[in-house]
Amino acid sequence: MLIRPWECGDQRLVADAQQQLSERSLSRRFLVGTGGRLPSAYLTHIAKGARPPEWDAQVAVDRGQLCGWAEYGTIPGTGGSADLAVIVVDRWQREGVGSRLIRALVQRMVAAGIRQVYAEVLPENRDVQAFVRALAGAGTGPEGGYVDGLVRYHFPLVDVPAEMQGQNVGMATAV
Repeated sequence: MLIRPWECGDQRLVADAQQQLSERSLSRRFLVGTGGRLPSAYLTHIAKGARPPEWDAQVAVDRGQLCGWAEYGTIPGTGGSADLAVIVVDRWQREGVGSRLIRALVQRMVAAGIRQVYAEVLPENRDVQAFVRALAGAGTGPEGGYVDGLVRYHFPLVDVPAEMQGQNVGMATAV
């Protein structure tokens, strides 16, 4: 498997991967029901490609197939804050793909000047909540608990423990 930065044309890999994403996986990523498909507005958004510091992503590819991707999008008017999201195709879940993607993305976020990270997680998605807490550093809990049915996290990117950060900013790495 290769973890690499988003490239022009990756939106086609994402569109092809949607057949391997269950409705449950899509709901966990987009926090709402999507009817089992990636939202068309989202596909239009990612077709514009990487545009740091506004939006960027890391992808995991195995034999020409997308295994997952992690992305950030800056929050306008916040001076360096971004939302963080990840999705892994069903057959690759629980194999460490999501955490490797986020580790690689953290370095790109730092390079883009992102200083604060926001993440929203469905309450039943305990694995992702545990990873976000590990990413945010010891003692970090959800900010404000449950809001609008979601668990919300907010933490400084500088607090991300070194072992949670990837290496080789912008470089592809084989795993």
